[in-house]
Amino acid sequence: MVHLSEETRNTIDSIKYDDNLLVVSSLKGFYYPVKSQGFAIKYVMDGVERYTLNGCQFPVGAGKYLLSNGVSEGHVEIEENQYVTGICVNIVPELLAEVVASQCRPDTAFMDASLGQFFSTGLFLEQQYDAASTHLGAILRRLHNAVLRNEVSREVVNKEFFYTLSEQIIVDQIPVFRQLQAIPSIKPITKKDLYKRVSRGKELIDELFCHPLTVEAVAKEACMSEYHFFRLFKSVFGQTPNQYMIQKRLHYAFTLLQKDRTSVSEAAFASGFSDIFAFSKSFKKHFGYSPSKAFKLV
Repeated sequence: MVHLSEETRNTIDSIKYDDNLLVVSSLKGFYYPVKSQGFAIKYVMDGVERYTLNGCQFPVGAGKYLLSNGVSEGHVEIEENQYVTGICVNIVPELLAEVVASQCRPDTAFMDASLGQFFSTGLFLEQQYDAASTHLGAILRRLHNAVLRNEVSREVVNKEFFYTLSEQIIVDQIPVFRQLQAIPSIKPITKKDLYKRVSRGKELIDELFCHPLTVEAVAKEACMSEYHFFRLFKSVFGQTPNQYMIQKRLHYAFTLLQKDRTSVSEAAFASGFSDIFAFSKSFKKHFGYSPSKAFKLV
């Protein structure tokens, strides 16, 4: 049975199945070199685990997780001031490869060979995710609750458990794989760097779309020229930065109108539009009816 300690000492508890590993830890004042054995999921239940992998820093907070593969090297550090609880899962390359092999290209009955390379080589993008917004995250949150209830045992941590995790990793990562392929660069390290930059721009839009925000400012945050960011964003995400920003504002305004029963003018300004006419025109074009009609729809 995997369980948490009473937080009076550092604790690491684990279950192993055919070299796949589930580890639950409660640690503070901890430093340890990281060399992923196969594919790794590093999920934080409470506190912050600070990872440095391949020269990049990832402060992983509660409800977040980090993915890495066998070519990831670095260290993890946990500060002295509080116990940090986390779950780490290591999946052997052979098991993940077996699941990847079942994923066919949309235009053929055959596997996409480059997809297998993506998960097992330096092509893979070490990245942090919010467990509330991914397929894998939904499983990790259920696992989190099971750990708190002391319901994780050798009977449930079996091959099916690791197959299920692998399936959801692949579901989440195929869009990332496709987006990386859309970046016009030969070198994997350049693809990864550009993807991180354009993703940072997208995250900034997600955070600040309700505020006055220009593509020029977003591109500057991504450390790119405005045109380079515009071109790369469109290649990776299938729409321009401005189109994406307007879409975010419109969907937020729709929520304000329908759920919060906000007036049309209030919804327009609260979602980042400075002109009600422009808001109404964009809203009708996107949804097929006017904002006032959306307000009446319940």
